[in-house]
Amino acid sequence: MTTPLESNVVVAPTRPIRRRVTKILKRSALVLLCLMYVVVSTAGLALYGPFDNIRRTIIGAVLTSSHPWVIRPFFSAATLKKYSPVSIDKMSTGSMNVNDYSNIHNNQIEVIPIQSDKYTGCLLVIHDPKRVHVAVTQHLGNIGETVSQMVKDAHAIAGINGGGFFDGQGHGTGGEPMGLTFSRGKYIAGNKSGAQPVIGITRTGALIVGKYTYQELQKLGVQEAVSYGPELVRDGKPYLSSSDGSWGIAPRSAIGQRKDGSILLLALSGRGHGGIGASLMDCQDVMLEYGAEIAANLDGGYSSELYYNGQFLVAPSNPLGERYVATSFVVDGEGKA
Repeated sequence: MTTPLESNVVVAPTRPIRRRVTKILKRSALVLLCLMYVVVSTAGLALYGPFDNIRRTIIGAVLTSSHPWVIRPFFSAATLKKYSPVSIDKMSTGSMNVNDYSNIHNNQIEVIPIQSDKYTGCLLVIHDPKRVHVAVTQHLGNIGETVSQMVKDAHAIAGINGGGFFDGQGHGTGGEPMGLTFSRGKYIAGNKSGAQPVIGITRTGALIVGKYTYQELQKLGVQEAVSYGPELVRDGKPYLSSSDGSWGIAPRSAIGQRKDGSILLLALSGRGHGGIGASLMDCQDVMLEYGAEIAANLDGGYSSELYYNGQFLVAPSNPLGERYVATSFVVDGEGKA
């Protein structure tokens, strides 16, 4: 018979149980150490091993991210310079001869899915280039807006992120566009002296990519403009070569134009959302495959997205949702001038 005092006595674990727990802990620690070794050795092999292309891709991806300082302690200034990515201002001198697409009145928009082993994405083909405009945040100088909100503000049907913006201390407020910026014929921002990298659209629907002065843009009748790059396609031929510094693998956005005047808006997914991402060369290849005569890279990474008819064709990779950006390219709905 058990007394009340005896019923409250806690029996200590036997030695076999303690031994099993000890073995489990030791095995877990060993597995953790092995995983740490694999991660560290793989990273070391990628960054310091014989695989130059892998090292170039990794360094380029980090240097063009929002946190380039992460990679700097691991390499000398000379090494970082060697693998430094191509600049956004790698562009030809802008041409003063542009095509006239003012007689195009075709409201058709094609949606073309893009698929590869590394990324997925979508290409919008807007047959009337005069429907494409630059939208700017309504809170200029303060904070940006999301692409979807800019589309709604403009009563447009589609939108893609646009040019670069000043990102004070990496906070991503997106309130101040980088470089020369025009929207629907109105000058918005940028230095009016000196040639600068420009992606623009003229009054007659011609896409221009190159280094232009403010005065040259005025002469060409440019109505829409953002600053970004580099150039991807010139006269139907690739502008970048494999010797150009890599930007690594990430979500990408680009804009181009075919011979028939159609504007191409391209977004490619990455960072685990529909793939690992695309390189600048991948964007260039897609643009060439679909007939681009001229094309340029737009702001990428967390900014990349493509919005059409009330939904995302390519959703942003940012786990927090859409990024606040300063500018976007939007497509007017049917019947809107």
